[in-house]
Amino acid sequence: MDKSYRIYMEKGRRIVQGLGGYDADEQKDLRALVRQSAEKYGDAPGFKFRAKGGSVDTRSYNRFSADIDALGTQMSRAGFAGSRIAIISENRYEWSVAFFATVNGIGISIPLDKYLPKNELVSLLKRGKAEVLFFSPAYLPMIHEVIAEGGLPVRKFICLDTLEDDAAAGGADISDIHSWIRDGKAALEAGDRRFVNAPVDRKALSILLFTSGTTNMSKGVMLSHENIVANLASIHACIRIDSRDVHLSLLPLHHTFENTIGQMLMIQSGACIAYCEGIKHVADNIREFGVTVLVGVPAILEAIYRRVQDGIDKSGKRKTLDLLMKVSDGLRKVGIDLRRVLFKSIFAKLGPGLRLAVSGAAPLDPAVIIGFDRLGLALYQGYGLTETSPVVAANTDFVNVPGTVGHPLAAIDVTIDNPDANGMGEILTRGRNVMLGYYENAEATKEVMEPDGWFHTGDLGTIDNKGLIRITGRIKSMIVLGNGKKAFPEEFEILLNQIPGVKDAFAWGHITGDGSVQICAKLVRDRELLATIHEGMMPDDAGTAAWFEKAIREINANLPQYKMIRYFLQTDADLVKTTTLKIKRPVEQAQIAAWLKSSGLDMRKASGKLLE
Repeated sequence: MDKSYRIYMEKGRRIVQGLGGYDADEQKDLRALVRQSAEKYGDAPGFKFRAKGGSVDTRSYNRFSADIDALGTQMSRAGFAGSRIAIISENRYEWSVAFFATVNGIGISIPLDKYLPKNELVSLLKRGKAEVLFFSPAYLPMIHEVIAEGGLPVRKFICLDTLEDDAAAGGADISDIHSWIRDGKAALEAGDRRFVNAPVDRKALSILLFTSGTTNMSKGVMLSHENIVANLASIHACIRIDSRDVHLSLLPLHHTFENTIGQMLMIQSGACIAYCEGIKHVADNIREFGVTVLVGVPAILEAIYRRVQDGIDKSGKRKTLDLLMKVSDGLRKVGIDLRRVLFKSIFAKLGPGLRLAVSGAAPLDPAVIIGFDRLGLALYQGYGLTETSPVVAANTDFVNVPGTVGHPLAAIDVTIDNPDANGMGEILTRGRNVMLGYYENAEATKEVMEPDGWFHTGDLGTIDNKGLIRITGRIKSMIVLGNGKKAFPEEFEILLNQIPGVKDAFAWGHITGDGSVQICAKLVRDRELLATIHEGMMPDDAGTAAWFEKAIREINANLPQYKMIRYFLQTDADLVKTTTLKIKRPVEQAQIAAWLKSSGLDMRKASGKLLE
């Protein structure tokens, strides 16, 4: 019997509470997390990355802690104690050093989206009142422009790599992190203890994260040390990560999913963080870095799964594999697990040590979870928000039910607010992982926070009799049909993405001239796969339209009439997404509406046409 949760009633609400299954101590704060990991793991490699010369370089836990203390000391000496410190960069070792030096004794860290254009970077630096900006060399031209334009609260710009010469800095007041670490180390050796002994308020604002969206619409989520360490303890109680693991850091560190799980959880566990060289290098990096744990989003994990399946088909061993899977499934029923032996050749290409993948940020096709499980790779789907530090619930070492996001993590409560006849309603959660509030926005905070601690997630879902949570979709993206029935774009997108030749899909509720609502879709063509399917020749637009129309009819055959997908558009352009690969739905709908208006077509007449 699973004892990792309990269900109880409180004030008329049915609540499921996570209990976990492993013993998990909570760290006092993030400074204690770093220092205890250094004491425990010492000279073991905590980070690895591709150096400029092409070799793989490493940094130990001792080096990491020492670099943080040195940088923090120099920042204190420069007068930045109590300041707000922003970071914009790709994932790298120095990102983590700058982040922890800030939160562990200097002030408030403001991680920024690495894809911000200049105008939005300037806006968020002003909104966040940042006095220091850490940046990677890729942003140097933009930084020169920002400095020349002036008007920022930033007093110091620090490059996360060594500046080659004075010309690189352009005469501006730009320093580099390595010189600051060097100077801070000298000050520490001379007895400067102002940073290492600085008090840390675990309940105060320490991390300010701006949600994706335009700078005027984005909300600043305020998190504390307590929010983060409480969430880490909840995760540790449910999922086992240890010093034998190597994690591939590929999601952007400015996002709390990667920051908490892909960075802080790994540091606390003594795992080694390997920095991905780019989305195109994921498969190679998994093998080369000896990755055992992968934290990703559905788009990445589904792409890896498709690559595995394509490799099987191209090898001509599909029938043999299907037979081995049946044998393996039968053996597992009697307690014999030979998956890693039977499918060793697959993992040799995928990554011999890869044992666990965790998915979040969007719905994951259950078939991918089941498929990887049959091969021997555990894939857990989780659920959370920036406002919850971030993980609320997840499938874990104790329960993994495809199609659900499992139980709440340890010490986290979840309930369904005003459930309908089917048990569906808004998901509410509470726990010490829930944010302090929205930055300079008391009204927005009041809209989502109840006085007794319940946080309104804005997501709709259900909780079954076993305490398992199912997410049905966002309230804002819910499609209300003419008969009052509700549908969600995510449920259609999962089905559409399974069509051979569809690279990506976007579904929405199209409002017609008479006010009725039709389910419509935009399909991104996978030209290479379509050419392969059609004997090496990419069909013309009419040909691909006919191919997709036939596939949609097959999908509709299994849907109630009111949910049928009526019309579709096709395109070769990628969907507009956030840096965590969530579809920007309002942007996509606006683009489609503009195209329909300019072409003078309605969706019925436009169906099947190529949207350029």
